[in-house]
Amino acid sequence: MDKKRVISIITKAAKSYHENLEDQKVLFVYGVPSEVKKQVEQNADVISCLEFYEVVFHRSNFLHLTGLKLNKKKVSSAINFYSKCLAGRLSEDDFVLSKDGSTVQKLEVLADMMNIKKSASMIGDFTDAGPKLYSEKIAGNIYACMGFVCDKYSNLNVPNTLLKKDIRAVSSKPQKKIYAVFSKGYSEEKYTTIEKCDKSIEIGKIQLP
Repeated sequence: MDKKRVISIITKAAKSYHENLEDQKVLFVYGVPSEVKKQVEQNADVISCLEFYEVVFHRSNFLHLTGLKLNKKKVSSAINFYSKCLAGRLSEDDFVLSKDGSTVQKLEVLADMMNIKKSASMIGDFTDAGPKLYSEKIAGNIYACMGFVCDKYSNLNVPNTLLKKDIRAVSSKPQKKIYAVFSKGYSEEKYTTIEKCDKSIEIGKIQLP
């Protein structure tokens, strides 16, 4: 993949990240389908078997999702890189692609995964730990997924990689189904935006943490 094509993909994705994810907290609500179905059929007041995973999307996290390596003589930081993307000032000298081909794989799914609040259907514990990659949780679908790790400074979960892989191949079984996704601004107290909710459950039966 030539660098002009890379810049085009990344610039569009950065704008999408800015509009859809930047400075947001996102809450994935998930569970084992058989357990959720049982509680729904019992008409429980609250679906108590649901679990929750909160992630935050900082400006500095965008670089990790691209798989690019920065030319530190040209780009001082991950935030500087993101700012250049948004301003349309990213140049071919600012970065290099990884030699193992992982950058190209990430770029092939980058645009779609900027819509993770809508496109993620499953979540699980990450199991595909290679020599260079570590994530704790992974969310996505059968085409691509995003990995998350707890940031040691903020103690918040942040995105740290993209994979062009079926989530079922890189997460522990049984995979959990995502039933709802909520979002809010970074400094807001309560979740007010419902990004998606599975038609099998009533939103009022989800008791947020």
